[in-house]
Amino acid sequence: MLSHRPLAALAAAVTVASGAALALSGCSAATPPTPVGTAVADAHTRVAVIGDSIEAGLGLDPTEAWPELLAVDRRWGLDNLSVSGAGFVSTGADGGTFATQVTAAIADKAQLVLIGASDNDLGTDTATVAAAMSAAVDRLHSALPHARIIGYDALSGAASDDDLAPLDAALKAAVAAEGGTWIDLGEPYRDQDGLVQADGEHPTVAGQHAIAAVALTALDGLVEARAASTATPAS
Repeated sequence: MLSHRPLAALAAAVTVASGAALALSGCSAATPPTPVGTAVADAHTRVAVIGDSIEAGLGLDPTEAWPELLAVDRRWGLDNLSVSGAGFVSTGADGGTFATQVTAAIADKAQLVLIGASDNDLGTDTATVAAAMSAAVDRLHSALPHARIIGYDALSGAASDDDLAPLDAALKAAVAAEGGTWIDLGEPYRDQDGLVQADGEHPTVAGQHAIAAVALTALDGLVEARAASTATPAS
């Protein structure tokens, strides 16, 4: 069991479930705690995150975004490619879509890619978004056949679960079709006092920590499930 879970205490404080502290990167039990915000040395895994303003930490210091918090906790070599306004079809602040971020993730030779649905794609025909999702995930898998692809649901403080469900389902199907894994992060900051900014959409620093805590638990669950599936039965 890992001792370096600086986000676990916060997870309890915001009533987010916390799970077993197994590292996705396989850190040892002797690993000392790493304070949030500490630079990551000797990163274990090259990770790319494809996302929008939630992952980019809009309104906050970029180091306060949840992918950055995970990178410190897990000692990842992170390239957070997320851009505000971007989606699979929606154009972001850099003039590109998630396809642009996919290109960068491939160039990085990422070993792990986290890719989420985005509420920026709401208002576009779901079939069009689904086709763009499939193309993006297929390109990732084709170019990085040994990388692990993990998809997750759209994070939003404003859009409803009903609105987001078709996008989440489409990305889940696209990820599964390429042998990837799906995690459900829910909406850990939506409608939570102190966790959402005044715009009603973006998480505060505490909200970003809440997302990170749920993501850590979900990733721990994947590690535990894989360990259980490969364990040799006792004789």
